[in-house]
Amino acid sequence: MAELTRRTLLQGVAALGAAAMLGGCTSQTLTTDEEQLSQTGDNTGAEPVVEVKHAWCKMCGPARTHCSTLCTIKDGRWVHVEGNPEAGNNYGRGSKTLCAKGNAAMHTVYSPNRLLYPMKRTGEKGEGKFEQITWDQAIEEIAAKLKEQKEQYGAETYGVLSPQYYEVLGTLGRRFLNVHGSPNYLHSAICNSQRMFSRLVTLGGPNHLGATSTEPGQLDKCKLLVAWGYNSENSAINQGNPNGRLDAQENGTKVIDIRPMQEGLGSHADYWLPIIPGTDGALAMAILNVIIEEDLYDHDFVENWCLGFDELAEHIKQYPPSWAAPITGIPEEQIIEVARVMGTTSPMGIYIGNGIGDQSADSHWTVACVCLIEAITGNLGIAGGGGARMVMPEPLIKTNDIDLLSDRLPASEEDKTNGWMAGVSKLVGPETPRWFQTMETQESGPTTAYNKGIQSILTEDPFPLRCILGQSSNPMSATRQPKTVAEALKKLDYYVVMDVAWNSSCDYADIVLPATTQYESADQFAIKNSPAGTFIGINQVISEPMGECHSDWQYYLDLAVAMGYGDDFWNGDIDVMLSEMLDGSGITLEELREKGYIFKERTDGAQPTEPEYQNYEKMFASLPEGKVQCVNEWIGGKPNAMDTGMIERLPVYKGAPESLDGTPDIAAEYPLVISDVHAYRLCNHSYYHDVPYLRELQPEPWVKINPATAKEYGIEDGDWMLIESPHGSIKMVARYFEAINPNVLMTKRGWWEPCEELGLPGYGALDGGSEVNVLYDDNMANYDGFTSSMAKQTLVKISKVEG
Repeated sequence: MAELTRRTLLQGVAALGAAAMLGGCTSQTLTTDEEQLSQTGDNTGAEPVVEVKHAWCKMCGPARTHCSTLCTIKDGRWVHVEGNPEAGNNYGRGSKTLCAKGNAAMHTVYSPNRLLYPMKRTGEKGEGKFEQITWDQAIEEIAAKLKEQKEQYGAETYGVLSPQYYEVLGTLGRRFLNVHGSPNYLHSAICNSQRMFSRLVTLGGPNHLGATSTEPGQLDKCKLLVAWGYNSENSAINQGNPNGRLDAQENGTKVIDIRPMQEGLGSHADYWLPIIPGTDGALAMAILNVIIEEDLYDHDFVENWCLGFDELAEHIKQYPPSWAAPITGIPEEQIIEVARVMGTTSPMGIYIGNGIGDQSADSHWTVACVCLIEAITGNLGIAGGGGARMVMPEPLIKTNDIDLLSDRLPASEEDKTNGWMAGVSKLVGPETPRWFQTMETQESGPTTAYNKGIQSILTEDPFPLRCILGQSSNPMSATRQPKTVAEALKKLDYYVVMDVAWNSSCDYADIVLPATTQYESADQFAIKNSPAGTFIGINQVISEPMGECHSDWQYYLDLAVAMGYGDDFWNGDIDVMLSEMLDGSGITLEELREKGYIFKERTDGAQPTEPEYQNYEKMFASLPEGKVQCVNEWIGGKPNAMDTGMIERLPVYKGAPESLDGTPDIAAEYPLVISDVHAYRLCNHSYYHDVPYLRELQPEPWVKINPATAKEYGIEDGDWMLIESPHGSIKMVARYFEAINPNVLMTKRGWWEPCEELGLPGYGALDGGSEVNVLYDDNMANYDGFTSSMAKQTLVKISKVEG
């Protein structure tokens, strides 16, 4: 086939969507769901054929199963979607709500940006020149490259990029890595795992997923809720959290909201602390200082269940509110007032959000200090406090997990000598220290940090990754500093992308594979258990796959067969795999696919039961001496994740690489702080800016700015701004927002997708574009030494873009 640009290859999808008229959206017309339901499928006068099928909504992330949906198909056209009242979405059984993303799901299938065919690069990396190939050819070439590299360089030189938790990768992808012999699962290091690591080593728990939580397990019994760097009105809008929080407030729960911008639920809080991004660790240490110095802690709990409290108390004296106030931008008096409220109100629960838990340079000690606030005030293991969730009745339908075949990952001599988990010595950039990584402490096995793995290509330390699979993850937006990422992808031996739409990293790929959306395949099921009963649902095919799109699940099976691993992957038959998972459930795959979902009502009268309150011996059993780590004897004094030093035993404040208080010389030229929201209700990280229903609500890359600050620079609401940091520059549209710290700008990442239906462009990921990650530091020496989290804060200067 003649050489083509990627745009030429993609142009056919708009025509396919227009011809089918299935999604309610084409480049010629936008119609509402109601209008489509009223339209007749033909002119013969025949009654329309209407079907209702089940699918899990994927709009909060690839392969997610949070919300069950019912999809109406009329004469072959997908015309309507709503929440499934049988599943217990949002506020419970009977709820048919969906968020804005869920209501716009139809548009994702027929986007003009959809990838349609497997493609192979023909030009230089970055040129975007490709030719169409067959699936068989693509699989054969990828398998041949993996075999060649395994033989020449070792299996560990293959790595996969993990987006937010992705069921396909966490199961089949991990199984493939184990069978192939690579531990290099490149976890993002900007996700929930970072909080889990810190909670696990501070408050204990049986394993990674079971780390003791500071969140109120029974919100209806909580008297004080602290939402710290937490924006569930964006990240969990249709998953019950906002409803529960507002209901609790109506019943008297007081709320402290700590974040730079008072958006959404923050406007309902009793206290709002407009903190400067990246300084939450200083605030947490100052609150600990007040609680300890003013004797507001629970003496009985501290004496019996805290290790090293006296040493912590002496250490924390050097971090009073007067120290934290100029760092955080929070007045000293307000810090003291809030600390007193936290120290005297019980039960208290604390939501620890992404904003502080995994996106700052010292996220571990920030999370650890917040955990210690919850612990020493006696709020763990009590009704309405942290770690005391009601116990659900056993599910009435039970299925089997996919075996990850973890025992197949080989242990090196170094692993054996050091007593490490198999494969840890071959991690190219450990997310947590090698000595810490076990099957209990990690999500599903050994992990390299996403950004560190990419940078290994450039540093070749300790060795370079040779082949990377980017599946439902765009590294040009998912991690810090896309300029470094682009340089690494140019140097990488082999890069494979599998995605539903063209992303900005595809230009650097060797092979690009078109993936089905969750609405075009029937290869994933999930269970939701409730007091009323147990719900099981599977994706049904709502729309036939566009072009030659294949399922992400099937990709791993096909590749495994081509690699000679077929015996470990059901010889490529996904139905055999799914049937094995359903074995013993009393439900067959054929039955589930035909019905879409099944609800088994609970008739035994079983209801949620009270947990074991204050069973601290069990709660802290995994911790040194079975106690909360005020001085951390688990990780303190041991090598950090970079092997460049030791982890501290007591809390330290590091702050962002560039900050108003910490780097005054840089602040003299760059006097403002910028950060970005982790999740946003009108997109999924950097995806869905091509969806018309969603893009019309945020047509341009925005940055929120206090009007008083903007006017100092002659910037009006709606003006384009040039934003420059020590690391790069971007352009965004100013949006006035009164409830934001005057020294702070807040935006969101990922504006690479155009929306052709609305005539709106995508924006570049490098300097001069609109990708906020261009502004951030990516020096690995500045990453958190325990969790590898990265700062998403820096200093900037701004100016109006004329014309």
